Amino acid sequence: MPQVAAVSIVAMTVGLSLWRPQIGHLRIHHGSAAVLGAGLTLLLGIGPPDLPITAARLLAAPVVTIVSLMVLTQVAERAGLFALLGAALARRARGSGRRLFTYIFFAGVLVGTVFTNDAAVLIFTPVVFALVEQIGGRTWRTEDKLPFYFAVLYIANLVGALVIANPINLVVSNLLGIGFAEFAEWMALPAAVSIGVSFAGLWLVFRSRIPRQFAVAMPESRRVELSPVQMLCALAVSLTLLGFFAESVTGVPTWLVALASAAVLLLLHTTLGGGRPGPILRGVGWDVIVFMCGMFVIGLGLRHVGITHWLGGWIEQLSGESLTARRGWVGLLAGVCSAVINNHPTADLMAFTIQDFALPLSEKKLLAFAALIGGDLGPKMLPIGSLAALIWFRLLRDRGVEVSYALYIRIGVPVTLAALAAALLALELQVTIY
Repeated sequence: MPQVAAVSIVAMTVGLSLWRPQIGHLRIHHGSAAVLGAGLTLLLGIGPPDLPITAARLLAAPVVTIVSLMVLTQVAERAGLFALLGAALARRARGSGRRLFTYIFFAGVLVGTVFTNDAAVLIFTPVVFALVEQIGGRTWRTEDKLPFYFAVLYIANLVGALVIANPINLVVSNLLGIGFAEFAEWMALPAAVSIGVSFAGLWLVFRSRIPRQFAVAMPESRRVELSPVQMLCALAVSLTLLGFFAESVTGVPTWLVALASAAVLLLLHTTLGGGRPGPILRGVGWDVIVFMCGMFVIGLGLRHVGITHWLGGWIEQLSGESLTARRGWVGLLAGVCSAVINNHPTADLMAFTIQDFALPLSEKKLLAFAALIGGDLGPKMLPIGSLAALIWFRLLRDRGVEVSYALYIRIGVPVTLAALAAALLALELQVTIY
């Protein structure tokens, strides 16, 4: 039965991504798991013959955008901008552990919003780890350091105020025709609410564990001196964001702005910075890209065999004629499914389901925003929820820090559900006002 085979492929892909088994000398990672799942989808005929062409057409713009942003992130990291940011945060905290926790969280939110969540975790986790080791030294226990690590984790799974903050935002927005400025207009308030609730939740959990004081083991000067390369990097990132917001005026699509910016920064890195493009390109999270593409192919297969039609009918039954209830159920289901089967397949399923609803485009876009609120936040409930979380676990494990899944879930479920409810209410408030 095609439906059973399609669902089994999803379960197998997600399971392999989480457990990463080793077969001989080959270890299965999330990228290779997604390739296997997509291959089985095509091999078993779970989808039309032109499925690969359809996937390539729909994913071209999001993939170019994400790869370009990851190149920007790599250049900025090698220019020392993130290390400089970490040192500046420690100085600004003036020996207060609680103040440092707050600064790390909100600085991380900014980094994750601009550089995408996966890239932010990939770069910011080592920066914060090194910073905590420097200021805590041997006087801080692992329990004292955990709040700062979780602050980095949570910046990766917040509602993105910008479409570039999360790869699933780019994929879904591309499918529904949502522009950069339109996305920001509708998601800024839910993002602000989710950030506030998530920070409050983390603060309540860790307030007694955050060290009150630390010794600042760095120069006391608060003035940040930027090198010419760092200043040019910062300027390029600022102009990139400006180009994104000006899309409706200039007509230049987001993917082209990102690609041009990445090319300019890469040229800057190889000329003024004295670096080579090879390490930058190898540093791109290609496994993330491969996973995203593979899961998208699987999602197209699920749509072809009627899974999205079934899901749409179930949502309609639960919500009745109320569009408000429908948005609520879409957001909640997207959050729960993102936690259980990862937010990439969930986002694809929800986007295809929303496309098939007999609704005006404006209503479909609102449903897409609700789905993305769930998809952005839901992964914090279970470790498999997002690639950013898996990257976070791996980076800390490589540095000798073991975080239990039980602790992750115990913190993630209540904080996420509170943030999800608040963000969906914020979206409904905007619908009422507009």
